[in-house]
Amino acid sequence: KQWYQRRVRATMAMLEFLVSKVAMLLTLGMFSTGIHTVQKIRRKGTGDTPILPFCAFATSAFIWMNYGIMSSDGTIFFTNLVGTLLNSSYVLMYYWYAPNKVVVYRTVGVFLMLLLGVHMYSTYMYEHPEEIQDFLGSIGVMITVGTFASPLAQMKVVIETKCSESMSFPLSVMVLAQCIMWWWYGYLIGDFFVQFPNVCGTGLAVIQLAVIMKYWNNKPKTVSSVMDTV
Repeated sequence: KQWYQRRVRATMAMLEFLVSKVAMLLTLGMFSTGIHTVQKIRRKGTGDTPILPFCAFATSAFIWMNYGIMSSDGTIFFTNLVGTLLNSSYVLMYYWYAPNKVVVYRTVGVFLMLLLGVHMYSTYMYEHPEEIQDFLGSIGVMITVGTFASPLAQMKVVIETKCSESMSFPLSVMVLAQCIMWWWYGYLIGDFFVQFPNVCGTGLAVIQLAVIMKYWNNKPKTVSSVMDTV
C-alpha cells in the first residue's frame, strides 16, 4: 500500500511539473507575440496601434509575479517576471516611436497609480502574508478576466460583418491551450485564483473559436449592407 501511494505521489508530482512547464511555455509564447507588433511600430510608427494592451499585460504580469512570490510558486513567478520585462520593454519602445507622448504618459500613469494603490492597500490594510496573497490573487483575477473578455468587442464586429478575417484562428487556439493548461495546473496545486480566470478564459476562447469557424470563408459585408440588415 505504501509503495502504491509513493507511486501515485510521484506520478502527480511529474504531472504537475509537466503541466506547469507547458503552461509556462505557452504563456511566454503569448508574451512574445508583442515582438511582431513592436517591429511593425519601428518600421511604420505607432499608427492606430494602442498602447493599452501592453500596459494591461505588464500590470497583470507584475501583479501575478508578486502573487507567485507570496505563494512561493516558482512557475507563476518566473513566467510573469518574463512577462513584466517583455511588456515593459514594449511600452518603452512604443513611447520611443509615439508622436503623441502625452497619451503615453497618461496611460502609463493610470496603470502606475493602480499598482501604487494595490501596493499601499495591501501593505497598510493587511498584516498576514496569506491575506496579502489573497488580495493580490483577487486583483489578478479581475485584470485577467478583463483581458480575456477584451476580444468580445471584436467578436461583435465579426458577427455584424459575418466575416472572421480580423480574428486570428492560430492565436485563439493558443489562448485556449494556455487557459486549459493553467486551469489544469491550478487544479493540481489547489489554487482557486489560478483556476477561476482560466476557466473563464477557456469558455471565452471556445466562443471565439466557434464564431471564427462559423464565418470562416465569408467575405466581409460593407458598412451599408450591415446597416441595411438592422
